[in-house]
Amino acid sequence: MNYVDLKKFNEDFEGLISKNKKNDISIIISPPFTQSNFTSKGIYKGLLNDCELAAQDVSEYKEGAYTGQVSASLLNKNGYAFGLVGHSEVRAAGNNNLNIQKKGYRLSENNIRPILCIGENLKILQEKRKESFLIEQLQSFFLENANYVSPLIAYEPIWAIGTGVAADQKNISESFNIINDFLIENHLDIPILYGGSVSSKNTEEILSIDYVSGLLVGNASLDGKEFARIAEKF
Repeated sequence: MNYVDLKKFNEDFEGLISKNKKNDISIIISPPFTQSNFTSKGIYKGLLNDCELAAQDVSEYKEGAYTGQVSASLLNKNGYAFGLVGHSEVRAAGNNNLNIQKKGYRLSENNIRPILCIGENLKILQEKRKESFLIEQLQSFFLENANYVSPLIAYEPIWAIGTGVAADQKNISESFNIINDFLIENHLDIPILYGGSVSSKNTEEILSIDYVSGLLVGNASLDGKEFARIAEKF
């Protein structure tokens, strides 16, 4: 829930990113709903005209008297290709695994690709319950409904989000192996992203870890120059 001067962001990004790099990677941006009209209509050339659009959240309901919520059908009509579900901050506000599963289904009904966010908090990590916790989040989403439209998974350890300290390679690798094993066992071929204090300084290290297909960038994405530096590392 941050305002970004999209024109300046785009100028900063375009000033650093190489043309070849932009052609080699997929960029998805997830602005607040109030700024999505600028991006979906491609008012600015360059990044904001070339990237795909993701919603930060979606209602679990189709339509109706749900003031303040945004339905998947409305997202579809406004050019959204992706939608985050289960972000740690949304979970902290009260969403449970069932709410998140319903949201993923609503997105897929409207041909929008869900990005399932999963991750453990510090207490779960310290109690060595990470594996069972992650498996529960995955099972509740994928085993209840196998008809999602080309979903993605974003692993974001809650204890690393917004702290400026990304999880170490050992922790990330362990988590990605847990997720990948689940996908193999259930015959699912789904890209896995990493999120949690991502910056241009740790991007290469994170991308070197097995099964990491991309990044879910938080605070660093508010700065067009830093976002370009991260993109150049791919």
